[in-house]
Amino acid sequence: MKYIWKTIWFIQAFLARLIPTVLFFIVHAVGEVYTYNWDPLRLLDFKQIPGLFDSYLFLYGALGLIIVILFFMNLPIIARVMTLGIIGSQILFFFQKWDIYIYDLTDVDPYYDFYMRILLSIIAGFVLQVMWRVIKSSTRKLIYYVTVKTSTRKRGVKKSKAPVRKSQN
Repeated sequence: MKYIWKTIWFIQAFLARLIPTVLFFIVHAVGEVYTYNWDPLRLLDFKQIPGLFDSYLFLYGALGLIIVILFFMNLPIIARVMTLGIIGSQILFFFQKWDIYIYDLTDVDPYYDFYMRILLSIIAGFVLQVMWRVIKSSTRKLIYYVTVKTSTRKRGVKKSKAPVRKSQN
């Protein structure tokens, strides 16, 4: 029974970590419908969905796999910052595409900004994860140092390093 519960827990944890990937596809679908690139009724036919996403299917699949791996490697801050950064990048990407559609801008390329925001979210997640680990270990060392210092004071331990003389017996 122990192995069954462990298997169920693993499957549940894996599915919970796939939520960002599903969110990427949902935000992308809403953005494409919002910018009038997709017909919303075509989303009802499940056979057409992979063709609609085209190359973004592989991009979001790869990013989702990276996020799943980061969660299982116990690096949740990088994974969460990446998730928020990618979703924010998608939203800004479709707002830029909307502006291009409305104002008929031909010299603007929203793809560079889209990919650069994703890269910056990965870098920001890495920096925040490292800072969190440094702050966490520093506070542990500080708490240990303060605890040792106060306990030696309470016991009356002297800090002098005078050598102890041996008796002549």
